[in-house]
Amino acid sequence: MIKNFDVISIGSSTIDVFVKSKDFIYDKRLLSLKASSKNEIYQSLVCSGGGASNSSVSFSRLGLKSACISLIGNGYLNRYIHEDFQKYKVYDKFITTDKSIKTDFSIILVAPDGTRSILTARGQTSLKEKHFKWSQLKKSKWFYISSLEGNIDLLEKIIGFAKENGIKIALNPGKRELLQPKKLISLVKLVDYLTLNQEETEMLLNLSHQDENYFNQIHKLKIPFVTITNGRQGAYVLYQQKQFYSPAAQSKPVDETGAGDSFSSAFVAALIYQKTPQQALYWAITNSASVVSFLGSKNGLLTLKQIKK
Repeated sequence: MIKNFDVISIGSSTIDVFVKSKDFIYDKRLLSLKASSKNEIYQSLVCSGGGASNSSVSFSRLGLKSACISLIGNGYLNRYIHEDFQKYKVYDKFITTDKSIKTDFSIILVAPDGTRSILTARGQTSLKEKHFKWSQLKKSKWFYISSLEGNIDLLEKIIGFAKENGIKIALNPGKRELLQPKKLISLVKLVDYLTLNQEETEMLLNLSHQDENYFNQIHKLKIPFVTITNGRQGAYVLYQQKQFYSPAAQSKPVDETGAGDSFSSAFVAALIYQKTPQQALYWAITNSASVVSFLGSKNGLLTLKQIKK
């Protein structure tokens, strides 16, 4: 039996270990500790992370029927991934487990002002075509595609499948895809929503954000909706040859991890609820501001009732 989903998130599901310490030395260039020192941890957290995991939980929190497609490996910490999916009512039957490999995990070092540096141990959990139960995905309204570890061929396959089955596409590419800009540009022209930060947009276009043709080059891609985030400086949404800017919402950052996933998932959710681009940007900014006010990428995700206030 094929299930109906509002949105299926595709990409990574990982284990995240957060460590926050007042002893971290942060000078806007380096996050460090004194050599040969012992330091106090005053806040810590172990939870699930990854673009697909974070976004699928966000969609579910916002009242949508969501599922997640990821590959995970062996390890006792996997329980955090499945427990979060069960807790937040995300369909996890599309998760593939390969016991011959290890699940990716990250250690996130968080400075007192919320700035973070991430240490990532990448295993072999990059998705391949064989990990998809294609026949069971046909009734999803949207695909939300995050990093595929540079697998442009798989991205092309997913986009082609979505087009054949009338599924809308949201794309949040990773750095490895962005290192292949010519191939990626040919595919982003086919999506319904593209989200990047300012640095990633410059990588894709090979163009500085200060160039007078910056926004024109994005509009030339003819993507229905594009968002460009710039951390605490706010974000733009581009649509119909227009661009609309919103400053970042006022908040006291505790941890900036998950800001991008919460932003883009809320934007897609607003589109599904047929909100205007300006309303969608408000949802995105609001959800992101809430997430960075908590430790971890899921604890601050808003519900539909909260985001509508």
